[in-house]
Amino acid sequence: MSSDEHPVDAGANSAGNGDEISPPQHLAIIMDGNGRWANRQNRSRAEGHARGAEVLRDVTRWVRERKISELTCYALSTENYQERPQEEVEFLLELLAKYLRSEREELNRLGICFRAIGRLSELPEETQSLLEETVQATREHQDLVLRLAINYGGRAELADAAFRQQSAPPGTSLEDCLYEPRMPDVDLLIRSGGEIRLSNFLPWQSSYAELHFSEVLWPDFTEVDLDQALQQYALRTRRFGRLPAWDAEAE
Repeated sequence: MSSDEHPVDAGANSAGNGDEISPPQHLAIIMDGNGRWANRQNRSRAEGHARGAEVLRDVTRWVRERKISELTCYALSTENYQERPQEEVEFLLELLAKYLRSEREELNRLGICFRAIGRLSELPEETQSLLEETVQATREHQDLVLRLAINYGGRAELADAAFRQQSAPPGTSLEDCLYEPRMPDVDLLIRSGGEIRLSNFLPWQSSYAELHFSEVLWPDFTEVDLDQALQQYALRTRRFGRLPAWDAEAE
């Protein structure tokens, strides 16, 4: 069988010349550990979430500096939205509103396009308005796409997509009915906080993602921790079902 019929990989995530490393184009992050960080610091959970928002601001800038095209972060799951104490959910939404107001000028200055996915229609009207205003104000920017998953669940997204597909024109695929159909697949997914699970985050888009689990709680996540994940990614061989290069002769 020829290599045209069975393409093989080029090894690790190199740029093809053996010298440069290709960064992931789409990085996704499960920002876990705010509550545990607060407990260890003898602080309130609200303080943990506030510190986590500061780290998100920093990480966004570091990601942009590394020429990564898209960053999708798990801000609030459908389970969190439904099951957490009401006062904690209200604080998280207030924190989101504060973030959107305070960061809009910086998003514009840095050329960052903001987007949001999830069951946004279930959020308070004020939150929906702020999200839409920020999306519209930054929609033309191209340096980085920053996407927050808010009231998001992977199973909910697939269920919603299947429902939309029923009333869509013939030939419409399930992918066309996702929250953001043109979102590229995730290349690297990082989870902080020491847990080793995906927690219902982007199951469709992360089918072939490389996974990196960090012991560091999100409020303690640093630029060094990001670079360690990117270095591990650079060493991975991504085949997408193809034969490895060293096994090409087996064809």
